[in-house]
Amino acid sequence: MIDEQDKPHPMPDTFEASRESDELNVRDVHGAILREKDDPRDGYEPIPLWLVSFFMALVFWAGAYLAFNSGGFESTVFNPSQVSWIGGGAVAKAPPDPRVIGKRLFTANCVACHQATGLGVAGQFPPLVGSEWVLTEGEHGDNQLVAILLHGLQGPIQVKGSTYNGAMPAWKQLKDDQIAAILTYIRSEWGNNETAITAAQVAKIREETAAQSEAYNQTQLKTFTPVEFEDAPAPAEGSVPPAPAGAAPAPAPRA
Repeated sequence: MIDEQDKPHPMPDTFEASRESDELNVRDVHGAILREKDDPRDGYEPIPLWLVSFFMALVFWAGAYLAFNSGGFESTVFNPSQVSWIGGGAVAKAPPDPRVIGKRLFTANCVACHQATGLGVAGQFPPLVGSEWVLTEGEHGDNQLVAILLHGLQGPIQVKGSTYNGAMPAWKQLKDDQIAAILTYIRSEWGNNETAITAAQVAKIREETAAQSEAYNQTQLKTFTPVEFEDAPAPAEGSVPPAPAGAAPAPAPRA
């Protein structure tokens, strides 16, 4: 038998060389693998430079547009009720026609009942076209018309020979110039031809009827002493309206 000690052993130099060769092969294989690039995946692409430039230009344009068209971010610039209509230096601009403002307010608040034609709804809501209450004819006064809009109306009322028994809400939450604009509009539209109502006239009636806590009825309105306001003709398109007329006399006390 051959003793284990008698078996030939690999030479140390040969063993080390073999190990180094294996290590070199592993490094070569892994190096080749590491040099391989990953497959491209959606969502990881860099943003194109032209797209970044486009968005920056868009932000700059938007900022410039707001700077030149914001009106200074002041709430009064586009408010039709603003006190000052000076703009563009020292050149005064004519205020808008109150009938235009009145039409907008009428459309927003009144058209559902009185209709865009001003003819109302038969048997429900009275017409404004040719109405003696709107044109303040006979025993009807301008002060009654303003009071109706401020405090509302309830119960039966006769208009142009017909009886209507509905309810009109109070519009006292509107400003004096807004109520004046609505009344000026309905008194000059659909063939109606009556003088304008001013904010000062509305303010006077508002003050004199401040104690009224509920809607008027026809009986109460007839206790008013009919008052015709001083003439304040509706301005022509694009013209500056005249100064407000003097305050109207107060209505008579309720019955």
